[in-house]
Amino acid sequence: MGEIIKKMKGDRFIGWYLRFVDLDGKRKQRASRQPTFAEAKRMLIEIEARIARGKLGVPERDSSTTLTVQDLTERFLAEYDSPRIRDVTRWAAKQRIILRPVLDEVGGERAASFDVSRAERLRNRLMRRYAANSARGQLSALGSVFAWATKQRLLTRNPLSELKKPKKVARIEYLSTEDARKLLASADQKAEQSLRAAVLATALRLGLLAGLRAGEIFGLRWQDVDLLRGVLTVAKSYRSQTKSGVARSVPMPDALLDALRSWQSRCPKTREGVVCPLSLDKTARSGWHQTARRRPELGALYRAAGLSVPAAPWHCLRHSYASLFVQSGGSIVTLQKLLGHSDIKTTMVYAHIDDSFAAQQVRKLKL
Repeated sequence: MGEIIKKMKGDRFIGWYLRFVDLDGKRKQRASRQPTFAEAKRMLIEIEARIARGKLGVPERDSSTTLTVQDLTERFLAEYDSPRIRDVTRWAAKQRIILRPVLDEVGGERAASFDVSRAERLRNRLMRRYAANSARGQLSALGSVFAWATKQRLLTRNPLSELKKPKKVARIEYLSTEDARKLLASADQKAEQSLRAAVLATALRLGLLAGLRAGEIFGLRWQDVDLLRGVLTVAKSYRSQTKSGVARSVPMPDALLDALRSWQSRCPKTREGVVCPLSLDKTARSGWHQTARRRPELGALYRAAGLSVPAAPWHCLRHSYASLFVQSGGSIVTLQKLLGHSDIKTTMVYAHIDDSFAAQQVRKLKL
């Protein structure tokens, strides 16, 4: 007699799993991928009926010639699971966005016939339409689909594992000390004109003086700010966990600490108690709220400060924090902890150590 198991990971519901003894005498467990217990039970009854008729309860998967790249991708997004994925729905939605250009090109093609030469043609087309990093990310996402399919024995090999991907290009957008001061001065000038602009000036400081990501800025709550100790606890990105899934503590420089003390009494009140709330309209008649993955545009502020607008205006603030921290004498290891990076190689990209700075540091060497 089969059974239905409610599978959990911590407090997160994974799904209804079916356990039964198949025709071959082996005890098997399968994800039902059914939304309710009743539908999972109905599926189990159908499986047991197949076994009673002398057939395997779940037919062996066949990498049939009719399986398309689109079909394979949908199965991957529905069935793949990993402890590193904190929110499966959000992860799948992000993967669909990344894979959309790929599926537009090859989604209808047979997965079993997709070989290295076809992957090379796809790479070349993507590189003509997208930046190198974007094309690399798209191909890597497709490679994950094929790697999973190979592991599941839906396909015999992963053609993307043999493909030479576009070389990753490190972003070099960051502000000098002078440019950072110009940007803050421009933001402060506008902050005198409206409360919305004052929120934006506070958000800028959290990026430039604490190195927070945009999601961390708009997820920061006053309960995460210790004004007595001068420490921020970065625990959220918008309304979910941080990118690494781990909270971190970031000491505040005096300039940021003073700004937050001044801002606390003026900050619009929200149900979540966030430091940088947004209003639904410019008059704030609809009230203030915590953003749900929405960030204000920064282009006008950069232009008002006489600066060129970076490709990633918010992320430029985080890169600037890292660069200014190292050039002020901070260590790479400390910076890694402050930024919340798991790999110090990532931190090195943010540090932007150029030849002139390296030469300046070398001159301090004495015997």
